[in-house]
Amino acid sequence: MTEELYLEELRLEEEARGLTIERFHREHANGSQDDTFSETFLGSYLIRRYLNPYIAGIAEWMNASLSGKVGRRSTASKLLEDVPASVAAFLMLKAIFNKVGVYNNQKVCTLTGLALSGADLIHDEMRLRAFDDEYKKWSQRIHEDFNKRELPREKREEYMRKVFLKAEMPWSTWTTTDKVHVGMALLSIFKEVTGDLIVSTVGTGKAKRDIVIPSEGLQKAVADNAAHCEALFTNYFPMVVPPRDWTAETLELGGYLSHHVTPYPLVKGSRRAYKALLKGLVKEGKLDTVLNAVNALQRTRWQINVPVLDAIEYVYLNNIPCGKLPRANNKKPDPAPKRLEFLPADHPEVKAYRAYCFSIHEHNRRVVGKRVMAGRAFQLARKFSQYDAIYFPHDFDSRGRVYPKPTGLHPQGPDYVKGLLQFADGKPLGTHGRRWLAIHGANCWGEDKLPLEERAAWAERHTDLARSVAADPRADLRWTEADNPCQFLAWCFEWAAMSYMANPEEYVSKLHIDLDATCSGLQHFSAMLRDEVGGFHVNMVPNDKRQDVYGAVAAETIKLVEADLDGDNASLAQAWLKFGISRGVTKRPVMVKPYSGTRQSCGQYVSDAVDEKLEEGHALPWPSEDMWTFKMYGADKVWAAIPKVVVAADGAMKWLCTVSRLVGKSQPKERRIEWTTPLGFPVHQAKFNVKSRQIETFFDGRIIKPRINDELDELDSRQMSSSVPPSFVHSLDACHLQMTIDRAAREGITDFACVHDSFGVHACDVERFSRIIRECFVEMYENHDVLSDFLVSAERLISEEYQKDIPPVPQLGKLDLRGILENPFFFS
Repeated sequence: MTEELYLEELRLEEEARGLTIERFHREHANGSQDDTFSETFLGSYLIRRYLNPYIAGIAEWMNASLSGKVGRRSTASKLLEDVPASVAAFLMLKAIFNKVGVYNNQKVCTLTGLALSGADLIHDEMRLRAFDDEYKKWSQRIHEDFNKRELPREKREEYMRKVFLKAEMPWSTWTTTDKVHVGMALLSIFKEVTGDLIVSTVGTGKAKRDIVIPSEGLQKAVADNAAHCEALFTNYFPMVVPPRDWTAETLELGGYLSHHVTPYPLVKGSRRAYKALLKGLVKEGKLDTVLNAVNALQRTRWQINVPVLDAIEYVYLNNIPCGKLPRANNKKPDPAPKRLEFLPADHPEVKAYRAYCFSIHEHNRRVVGKRVMAGRAFQLARKFSQYDAIYFPHDFDSRGRVYPKPTGLHPQGPDYVKGLLQFADGKPLGTHGRRWLAIHGANCWGEDKLPLEERAAWAERHTDLARSVAADPRADLRWTEADNPCQFLAWCFEWAAMSYMANPEEYVSKLHIDLDATCSGLQHFSAMLRDEVGGFHVNMVPNDKRQDVYGAVAAETIKLVEADLDGDNASLAQAWLKFGISRGVTKRPVMVKPYSGTRQSCGQYVSDAVDEKLEEGHALPWPSEDMWTFKMYGADKVWAAIPKVVVAADGAMKWLCTVSRLVGKSQPKERRIEWTTPLGFPVHQAKFNVKSRQIETFFDGRIIKPRINDELDELDSRQMSSSVPPSFVHSLDACHLQMTIDRAAREGITDFACVHDSFGVHACDVERFSRIIRECFVEMYENHDVLSDFLVSAERLISEEYQKDIPPVPQLGKLDLRGILENPFFFS
């Protein structure tokens, strides 16, 4: 590390701090200006601060008012008789902090305007509750649609007014006078309870009016909290010098070098007792392998691939379709055919065109966030392209999974981000590197289901394509057709350059060649259970043919759908068979099944897969107004097909759920469930009951459930049982990654690109690295009975009352783990 680079790093960290403060205040200033301050970080804090005393004040006033003790206020109390105090308090607080200048003292809010604003929210809430009581299923469909589409408030209200008209229900039931009564009463209560609003009279004559301003105490609370919370908005940049290693002395400092970046612990969100435990284990040398792995990842030298950046920015700015890269500008629907002008509104062609336009607008809405992420990634890549090497500090989550701290640009990003990054230090391909570079190209294109030798041959056959693309990626855009186009483009540049060399083995490559697990969760369950059936489907037994568990579930799904061709659901079955039941439809439901995937999550993933196909231009398979029926039919069939392929893993998940539930019921003193990974990393998990003070409102048709209260010192056995299986498996895939990186580093491999179940190194190192991946996995499960170890940790937390209910550890099958060493597709 040169002094010049060290000083540059300090400058970048100071710049990041400045951007942090600027972003924090910009977001809150915008919220204040746009009347959405209650939804900001500080706004949420203020609501939590005032809610409970305000609820108590409203409840006390209601009791007194309804008994006839407060005279004039009885008008408001009668209107609020059916409104829960918690709902009235929550919505009035939103109005107060949206309208009153708690962040911007220049903001003017009249007393009457504020009263009407809060009363409007409460009135609309009660009308929506009335609609929900009258039309349960209709209401549920609307809420599901609103929650998914994230429509702005005015659009939700506009839509609901039309729905009320259709249902022949009046929207407005309170007069303006009624609303003033309600709003004034609630504001008066807030003033009495808190003293933090001041009503001041300004102007004279006809210009005279009452305005509402925050008290000095409220302004001070906002300012103090803002100063404290700025750090929570920290911008983490890549570094231009190696991050500080994680050691016993730095466990709470993080990888950055100066006070400009808020320090962070090795394990996100860890509590004091856990930090003390971790420090003791580190000092005793019991977590050396874990720390060696994360430090090796942090020391990897990266570099921006500028030719790829230039090409990706070009296709982005020109709205050229390119994989998952969002468009820079909104799509525009094709003009309506002239003949539609002469057709009635309910004509099928008119309805179909409207559905088409709606799909375009929905696509535009969904990509806004993706567009922001892409823009930030390109901005950071351009900024850091001037440096010969950059580094990514990492930390762990509670399961031991490793994550880079910088956001926007890092090795765990989407394809267009991964394509921007290459290792800073190149290595000659050597004996095996050309083969693995070829396989990588085929994988990026989408030929990753082929045998390895066929993948390599595919790359050799497409050398001319690589040369043409590399010569001018703006003119030859075929690279954009790949499954992972940006990584494929990076491959084209290297493959083309290598192909011109007399001795290709001397070509110096900088690409990271990634080896991906075959459904990692099922691999881990199959190993711990010695499940030969599951192991076969995820490439854990010797086989020269790659197995595809997602394709196997798709095949079973097709059988179930075909069985309906002669039944009541024949039309749905025909529509699905025509639409196509591919591995793309089944992949995510199968992938999350080992992580306690539910029927509900399956429905969401199938729905997403259908939407993706429609965005790619596939014809609408079912009437647009009833697409939910189509999607849920497909989800039901996928859900029914999964157990036909994934058998033993389901039993292990249920066992983990049962044991975890017993811990929750026992309420041990430690108030947690815990286990230790094979590398000694302690995992603590606690899901607490929350006192039922969570407020549920429809808020113009969109259900919101702000969680206000503190957790109780009481474990939630239901949440414990559902959350432990995914966390348990994640802790094991994290352990496998740590073992693999540590051993590879000790064998001389220096650069790593890792994303939980995808491990990457230089092409010349892949042959050796592939062996290490398999060896570490086999050793982990040969040397550790992880389910029995889990039970030992859990048993001491289960009270004597429930000891008799502990189920036996699932019986092991006959899978020979050594077969993994002979299957080239285990990670490929």
